[in-house]
Amino acid sequence: MRERDRSVRPRRTTRLRVTEDFAAPPERVFALILSEEGFVDAMPPGVEVLSWPERFGEGEVLDLRWGAAGVHPVRWVAVVDAYEEGRSFSDLQVRGPLRYWRHTHTVEPYGEGTRHTDLVEFSTGLGPAGDLAVAIGIRGAFGPRLRRMHAALDRRGACEVPDA
Repeated sequence: MRERDRSVRPRRTTRLRVTEDFAAPPERVFALILSEEGFVDAMPPGVEVLSWPERFGEGEVLDLRWGAAGVHPVRWVAVVDAYEEGRSFSDLQVRGPLRYWRHTHTVEPYGEGTRHTDLVEFSTGLGPAGDLAVAIGIRGAFGPRLRRMHAALDRRGACEVPDA
């Protein structure tokens, strides 16, 4: 049996949008979401980075291993399929547990700080009930992730903008 191309968007997907405001300027928030350290800090325990791009741009690869509670680690490979310096990027799963996954991260000035929006579009391949179960898990993971992002941005000198 031929493996399905996971970069092809299925006809039906589930979309989640999570928006959070940060007191930090957009360039610091963007630097945080691009950094391996910021990524690992924002993820639950059990996420291991196997490969992270030195510089982000279209075509760069993120290679991860997820092992929830040490149970059956899953390889997750995503390609940056859209990138706008200082504003947004999207990662598209090309290998992983879901039928389809695309995650867009966007930052924009908002008041004295930054508005950060995550847009996750996915399909489990298990129909509406499967997508609902995964959506509940994803939504639940965003609370702790956003708290860790706030903490990282509040730390003095954390995630300074790298040299261009």
